[in-house]
Amino acid sequence: MIEFVLLLPLMLLIWGGIVEFANIHFAGRKVALATQSIADLIAQERSVTIAELTNLVDAGNAIMFPYPTDTMGYRMQSIAVDDDGNIEPDPTSWSFSSGQAQPGAAPIPAQAESLLTTNDSTIYVSVIYTYEPVSVFGALPGLSELISSITFTEEAFAKPRQINKIPLE
Repeated sequence: MIEFVLLLPLMLLIWGGIVEFANIHFAGRKVALATQSIADLIAQERSVTIAELTNLVDAGNAIMFPYPTDTMGYRMQSIAVDDDGNIEPDPTSWSFSSGQAQPGAAPIPAQAESLLTTNDSTIYVSVIYTYEPVSVFGALPGLSELISSITFTEEAFAKPRQINKIPLE
C-alpha cells in the first residue's frame, strides 16, 4: 500500500502527460485535415464568393471540434498565371483571410511554382492554429513551461478541377 501511495503522484503525472500529448497530436491532425478539406472544396468550384469562403472557415472550425478555434487563422488564395507564365494581378488572382491570419496576399510558396503552368491557377490554403493545453496538468507549476502553447501551420495546394482559373465573385 505504501508503494502505491508513493507512486500515485508519478502515475498521475505520466497519465496527464500522455493525455496532453495525445491532444497535441490530434489537434495537429485536425489542422491538416481542415486545410486539405478547404483546398479540395475550393478546387471543386467554378467560382467562389466571400460568403462561400466564410462558410469554408466555419467548416474548418467544425472539423477542429472539440478544440477551441479562437486561435485559428485561415488564408485562401488563388494564384493565377497568364499565357506568358507571369502571375496575374487580375480578378482571377484573389486572396481571403480570416481569424488570426494576416490580411492580404501571402508570398507565393516555393512549392507552388512546380504546380503553376501557363494560363492556369493553383489554390493555396494556409491554416495556422495555436494549441493551448486543455488538461489541468498543463497548468501545474513547472509543467506549464514544458507545455505552454504550440503553433501548427499547415499548407495545402489544389488544382481547379472544372476550369483553369476560379474567379472570386
